[in-house]
Amino acid sequence: IAANILAQTAEVPSIPWSGDGLKADLNEEGRIPDEIFNKAMVTTEEEAVAAAERIGFPVMLKASEGGGGKGIRMSDNVEELRTNFVQV
Repeated sequence: IAANILAQTAEVPSIPWSGDGLKADLNEEGRIPDEIFNKAMVTTEEEAVAAAERIGFPVMLKASEGGGGKGIRMSDNVEELRTNFVQV
C-alpha cells in the first residue's frame, strides 16, 4: 500500500485501486501518516464492493498483512467479491 501511495505522489501512472489519488505527506519520522494509509484500505465487505464498483471489475482482493500472497483472490462481479472478501 505504501509503495503505491509513494508512486502516486511521484506521479507514476498506476492502475485504479482502492487508494488511487492519495498523496503521501510524510510525517517527521519519514512515514506515511496512518490517516492517509488507512484511506487506501477497505475494511468491510461494503467498502470493498463500493471500491470495486468505482474502479470496475475484475478486481484483485488481498489481505494487507501476512499470508505471503496466498490469499489473493480475483473477483469478476459483486457476488464473487462478497464470497472472496470472507476468504481473504
